[in-house]
Amino acid sequence: MKRIILLLFIASITFSSCKKDEPNPDPEPEPTESVLAYYPLTVGNFWVYERSFCDSTWENCTLKSIDTSFVTKDTVINNNTYFKVEGVNPVGQKSTGFLRDSLDYIVSSSGNIVFSNKDFTTKLSEQYIITGNNDTAFYIYTKMHEEPYSIQVPAGDFDCLDRRLSLFSKSDNFESERNTHNLFAKGIGPVYNQVMYVNSGAGFKQELIEFAFVICCEEN
Repeated sequence: MKRIILLLFIASITFSSCKKDEPNPDPEPEPTESVLAYYPLTVGNFWVYERSFCDSTWENCTLKSIDTSFVTKDTVINNNTYFKVEGVNPVGQKSTGFLRDSLDYIVSSSGNIVFSNKDFTTKLSEQYIITGNNDTAFYIYTKMHEEPYSIQVPAGDFDCLDRRLSLFSKSDNFESERNTHNLFAKGIGPVYNQVMYVNSGAGFKQELIEFAFVICCEEN
């Protein structure tokens, strides 16, 4: 958002002498955008998703269920306040997570970074999948991407930040990159979640249908 500053200069013609100009104060810093703009963690907020299974083309998909993710309560863990998020993950399993804003990162109670809207260089996770003969079969990492990712889901069209997973396989000498996407829209939260089987390339996706937020007002 651009800030328009109107400077009013007043020239005095009643004095023959000139007064040294006072230095202008430093401009106010632009407000910092909270990471919670992309994942609103307020008790009572919820998101509803279509969960589908897709073949390796990700064009032929079959609806499996309608899932809801709730922020059910807040709780203190190790002197920090976390928000409990309950729902169903993309493969259809019940999931529970405890999340909080930690210096512009959404982190879990186990210390994992879930999302950032400012850090586009750090690998949020990294994994080597080793075969029985101690050989690396797959290399996987996740990282935030700064470029907006546009997507259409049942709830609408969104420009998102992408928590992108990159997968490399020994079968092609780790030269070809396959991706899955976890997309967060400003003012909405998670709008798209995707997981993929490393061998087949098929997998599951969740697409946002609707959402609702609790709006709180402070008493005077």
